[in-house]
Amino acid sequence: MKTQIKLAAACAALAITPVLANHTLDHCGKSAMADGMRARVNTINGQMDRIEWTADRTKQRELMNLHMKHMQEGLRELRKRDMPAACRIELMSSMMESMVRHQQVAQEDGR
Repeated sequence: MKTQIKLAAACAALAITPVLANHTLDHCGKSAMADGMRARVNTINGQMDRIEWTADRTKQRELMNLHMKHMQEGLRELRKRDMPAACRIELMSSMMESMVRHQQVAQEDGR
């Protein structure tokens, strides 16, 4: 049953990937500040992908702790930087999606 749920979630995630594509270039433009935040968000999303595909629970917990640390740092940096509202919303949306995925894995683990 769990395998079917995971498979269904993976299919749904792949189906909506174009909808959730990174549109920060449209709103953030080209600047060192925006590029830095985009790199942070991409790192956070990459970590979450690795967490979801890791079968070893101990390794998964380690990755989740690192992911949470990067999320906190990213949010702290986002507050510090003076960015256009549309750019800030796009970055926050990407980070929120990653946080939801983090919580789903944590609940599966029974934390």
